[in-house]
Amino acid sequence: SDDEDVASELEALNSTVTRQENVEVTQGINSSTDEVAEYNPNTHDVSSSDKDPISSENDDGSLSSSLEEKDENASQDSSQELELDLAVWATKNKCTRSALNELLAILRKQGLRLPKDARTLLRTPRTVDVVEKCGGNYFYMGLENGVLKLIHQNVDYFADLEQIQLTFNIDGVPLFKSTNVQLWPILCSVQGFEPFVVSIFCGNHKPNSVEEYLNDFLMELQEMLQNGIQVNEIIKQVEVFAFICDAPARAFVKCIKGHNAYYSCERCVVKGTWNGRVVFNDEITEAPRTEYGFQNSEYENHQVGKSPLIDIGLSCIKLFSLDYMHLVCLGVVKRMLTFLKQGPRECRLSYQQLTIISENLLNLNGKMPREFARQPRSTDYLDRWKATELRQFLLYTGPIVLKSVVSANVYKHFLSLMIAISILLNSDENVRSTYIGYARDLLFYFVRNAKVVYGETFCSYNVHALCHLADDVENFGSSLNEISAFPFENYLQNLKKCVRKAQNPIAQISKRIEEIEKSNCRRISKRTHLQVGTRKKDSCFMLKNNRIVIIREKRDDQKYVCDMISRRSLTNFFTDPCDSSLIDVYFVPSRRVVYHRILVEHLELERKIVYLPCDGGHVLIPMLHGIERLCA
Repeated sequence: SDDEDVASELEALNSTVTRQENVEVTQGINSSTDEVAEYNPNTHDVSSSDKDPISSENDDGSLSSSLEEKDENASQDSSQELELDLAVWATKNKCTRSALNELLAILRKQGLRLPKDARTLLRTPRTVDVVEKCGGNYFYMGLENGVLKLIHQNVDYFADLEQIQLTFNIDGVPLFKSTNVQLWPILCSVQGFEPFVVSIFCGNHKPNSVEEYLNDFLMELQEMLQNGIQVNEIIKQVEVFAFICDAPARAFVKCIKGHNAYYSCERCVVKGTWNGRVVFNDEITEAPRTEYGFQNSEYENHQVGKSPLIDIGLSCIKLFSLDYMHLVCLGVVKRMLTFLKQGPRECRLSYQQLTIISENLLNLNGKMPREFARQPRSTDYLDRWKATELRQFLLYTGPIVLKSVVSANVYKHFLSLMIAISILLNSDENVRSTYIGYARDLLFYFVRNAKVVYGETFCSYNVHALCHLADDVENFGSSLNEISAFPFENYLQNLKKCVRKAQNPIAQISKRIEEIEKSNCRRISKRTHLQVGTRKKDSCFMLKNNRIVIIREKRDDQKYVCDMISRRSLTNFFTDPCDSSLIDVYFVPSRRVVYHRILVEHLELERKIVYLPCDGGHVLIPMLHGIERLCA
């Protein structure tokens, strides 16, 4: 009957609804269980609730076919590869945890087997053992551990080395603009590779005890110096190459008076005089400080205590370089430009002269090669110039923009510093050893005449220390590039970017470093290559035979069609205090230049040339900072 048919349909409908409700309840239970699952930083595997185990059997009672097992294994491998790619992408792009969690949720909805939490994906450490020390927070990461990690990443480079050279940097860097919180890390560089963190201190002031601050570091360093370091069952000797710090950090570590004191010079016993500030106008050099005298605390006017470095046999004079980034670029060059802009009347430039210099700088904007992170900008922003901009002005743009604008005496005085630093920066040991005496004479000339050009108040601690800069190049047997703080300062800025909020900066930095290392996206290499292009700013190179070419066309077989500039077309850009050709600086007039078309192989390119327009021609200046050589 119709009533019986309706009743049977209702029973069937109720049965269907009941089964659907049971399924929803079961799914809800599984979902809630999955939501409360904690992340595990030590594994990449997804939670078991996300897996679909193969439990079906064949007619004979055996498990699923081997084909299905292979598909399952391939799926797992693909999932792990995706996780690794995501981890590398997230660490390279500094992706926040909340953003990465949202991305993982979206990908999981599409059926991908991925962790729910970013900390599982990146294998973030659960805890960081930060301790209270030296009036702030402190965390020791380890010296030997960092050295071994770097060696294992560059096995081929270190295989034939019997001795490992370590370079250390200690410096303070403000963390926020609105507070006094600052970081004091100890950084280490091995054989010139990218630095890593040994320990880190964070507080509202610098560490209140240098002995306590350096204790962990010096204990491990002393053991490595005595016993060496084991690499693949081979013991390699360890040597401290240099400590590279700015003047305040050197005073803190060496337990000496600051750079504003009368006896502040770290290389000689000269005494400064007061002229509104401490200046060094009387004598350029006095008796040099000796290691014996320093270790026995004979310099009462210079030392304020005994440095803990002495206890493990480290030199506090020869091992500490006078870092040219702070000494020359941020010190002397910026002071020189400040005096020209707003200094005493005898050296201050007129408004018209400053305008011409700024216009000349702006005309060079966009003309610097791609290796330069910053292009020239006006002197209106001099207070905001970075160390790289001041270096750029000293070595490349300054000789061009100052010519015919400042007096001959000022220009010659500036060139004496530029030529001396160019010689000391040259990576060719033969060139440095040949002209280092001349570089020293030029630096002495610059210091002696500084008070004549800029006034009695110009010769500060930094200006006087120029007299000892050539001694560092001889002592370390390297160019100023290898004993400068530029790579350490770059790494310090990366550390600052790891801090995303004010709470627990050390823990944040430590976790970001661990994430980068575990994702294997930090491939440290010492080899760097210059940019080779056909655009004018990236096309000028010096060959191994010292001929200069301009690249016109790039071939697929690592060869270049070039125009070689004839030697007859190369003239001196300046002749006082010496011919510019001494440091391979030339002027090429556009109307009289003669080219010869040649084919050049990639390995023949030796050094990049900064190719800048000037007075109806171009000035050719070899690139001397950082990666100047194409074939290292």
